[in-house]
Amino acid sequence: MKPRLQQPCLIALLCLLGLTAVKAQPMTPLHVDADPASSQYRIPLGWLNNRSHAPIELNGADARRVLKVPLPARLAVQDARLEMVYTNSTSLTPRSQLAVTLNERVVAQLPVKPRQPDNAARIRLDFRHLEPGYHDLGFRAAQHYTNECEDPSAPELYSQIDAIDSSLYLTATRKAIEPSLARLGDIFDNRLWIDDYRLEILTPPAVLGEDGDLRQAAAQISQFVAATFDFTPVSVRVNELPEEFEKDQKSKRRLPGVELPEGAWDAVLLGTREQLAPYLSDSLIEEIQGSHIGLYPSDQDPTRFILLVSGATPADVRKAATVLNLPGLALPERQSVNVTALRLDSGYQRSRPAQSETGWIRFDQLGFRSTTLRGMYPGAARLEFWSIREILDPSRPFIDLQLHYAYGAGFDRKSALNVVLNGQFIEALPLQNVVGEQVHRARLRIPTVALRAGVNELRFEPTVIGVDIGGACTPIFTDNLQVTIFEDSRIELPPIADYMRLPDLGLFSQTGLPYTRYSDGNGVGVLIADDQPQTLGSALTLIAKLRQVNKAPLTALHLLADDDSLDGLDSLIVIGDTTSLPTGIGQKMAAFMPMLRWQTIQVGSYHDRTLSGGFKRWLRQPLTPLTHHMETSKPAIASVTLDDGLGQSTALVQFRDEHGRPVTVLTAADRQQLERGMVRLTEHRVWSSMRGGAFMWSADGEAMSSAEPVVYFFIGDSPATGRMSHYMSMHPWWTVLATMTFILALVLLTWWLLRRRARQFKSGAETP
Repeated sequence: MKPRLQQPCLIALLCLLGLTAVKAQPMTPLHVDADPASSQYRIPLGWLNNRSHAPIELNGADARRVLKVPLPARLAVQDARLEMVYTNSTSLTPRSQLAVTLNERVVAQLPVKPRQPDNAARIRLDFRHLEPGYHDLGFRAAQHYTNECEDPSAPELYSQIDAIDSSLYLTATRKAIEPSLARLGDIFDNRLWIDDYRLEILTPPAVLGEDGDLRQAAAQISQFVAATFDFTPVSVRVNELPEEFEKDQKSKRRLPGVELPEGAWDAVLLGTREQLAPYLSDSLIEEIQGSHIGLYPSDQDPTRFILLVSGATPADVRKAATVLNLPGLALPERQSVNVTALRLDSGYQRSRPAQSETGWIRFDQLGFRSTTLRGMYPGAARLEFWSIREILDPSRPFIDLQLHYAYGAGFDRKSALNVVLNGQFIEALPLQNVVGEQVHRARLRIPTVALRAGVNELRFEPTVIGVDIGGACTPIFTDNLQVTIFEDSRIELPPIADYMRLPDLGLFSQTGLPYTRYSDGNGVGVLIADDQPQTLGSALTLIAKLRQVNKAPLTALHLLADDDSLDGLDSLIVIGDTTSLPTGIGQKMAAFMPMLRWQTIQVGSYHDRTLSGGFKRWLRQPLTPLTHHMETSKPAIASVTLDDGLGQSTALVQFRDEHGRPVTVLTAADRQQLERGMVRLTEHRVWSSMRGGAFMWSADGEAMSSAEPVVYFFIGDSPATGRMSHYMSMHPWWTVLATMTFILALVLLTWWLLRRRARQFKSGAETP
């Protein structure tokens, strides 16, 4: 009995001490706490450090870290303070200290207490005179474990700053700025302290559902704003203006019939001149000639703005919106402009890097610039490239990389340059020449099995230490520890042939494929199942997200209503709740469709042992033993059908329709849940979790599940670079037969020519 009494007592004691062992819960994403009413903002330091939960590490005798703090042009900061929670090593001496800097200027010096390793500090920061842009918030640690000789790289020289509990607290109010089309980046500003941006599109009643050009215009505007905010999630909400509005002719307001939705930063007003006439002042109506773009302060709040996109006809409105969506377009320093003409090519391929030599692409053609990494903790150089395994030669298990790099003198033999692909170690290059070295085109082999569909990341991570490694009373020098990766390094990548295996929502989330096969979205239809604002907003939000993934404007998308023809389309996206989906689409959905088909799961496999089937397979690959082909597997499946609907979940399902087109359906039980679910999907942790042929997530984004397809299909042309080798590897018997036939034909031709020559020689000799 005694052990039984001790166990609950021990548990109770642990609870009282706060030491209860619990299962680790996944960390919630870091976010900015904002209270617009009081103009208060709290920004965790981890939010500034790429949204990372990891503590900020300061290692060594002289450690420095810098975070970039964005300062929007539209906010005036009245007060700023840093509340910092940090922990230092108990081995440090009182001589050590931690300093905080703002743009390299020391603003605070904090003591280090060995007997009190956990500390907190509150530091006032002066943001009042800083210009809009990005500013450096730095941390410097001078750390010592003795007052005499010491090793400056000793592992006990460390401090940590808590990235979650340490935060910037700011009081900032919106300020009025001069409206200018040249400064649209200050209105739709990626430097705003927000986790997501809600784009409000204001239109007269029902116009988006009735006119295809206006739907296209709304899609272009959504893409423009999404591209401006880059990785920040953008959701789109369609708001219809009052159907009946009587304009006061004596009012001096420029936008008398337009009210900004509550909580909105700004809004886009969309419609033709005739449709918007009841809501605009007469003077503003007169300014709209052809395709019109204008930026105007809101009449209700001069610190918020309304972007007017209008024109004489719906086609003119679409033209104005498309102009805004063009990358790199420079607009003049003025409040409004009319677009006279726009000529736009369509159907162009994805912006692919040109090959420097056949089969090779230089790093600079992939956006990489020569990078020098310094010190004992140099970080990594990163290279991103796009690939899918199907475009590679199936007979080769690797691709080649030729690296041009250099490193300084005085490196210890333990130093190396590690190459990591998508988080997996690939190879290490030794940095062992004590006098330093420059190596041109060092060869590395990257296994194709380590590639993932879409964007791949190569990291070059030096692990370096000098020959003079320091120690007690021995200085250590780190200025010579430098490694440079040059941009003329190259990687072996075949031309992208847009040959892919579907369904694959992971590929869709990372690259937008198959809907970005053409960079402008040519041949892609977006079918909106009904004309309700929630469904329209969900469709526009998905298009905005695709624009961020594609990194190029989708100007050739076809936004379709339920009664529009689908002829001529290469691929299709369908958005609507389960009750409004077209009948043919709902019946073809491979998963998550109530009453028809919920999910098909592979539970095992059948074995085919037929002699005739095995012999046929052996004829295709005769170099392998016949016994290997006598047995093949077919999937054993379980099909599940549910009566009830999706409930509070939203689903994304990909499949092939009867015309061979890839189709992706976004659906939910009702329009409200569809809108909420699409907003949740734009969050990085949900979007990046998409896998398989179907994906379902809850309203809070916590419950996510994928359905793996049982059967795949391929679209596009098989890669030209690997077509012959692929055929030869898959059909060696026919390859051997064709080779022998060619040799026999060559022998017969040679024999016939020699015989003919001999006859001619003989007949010439017999002639007197």
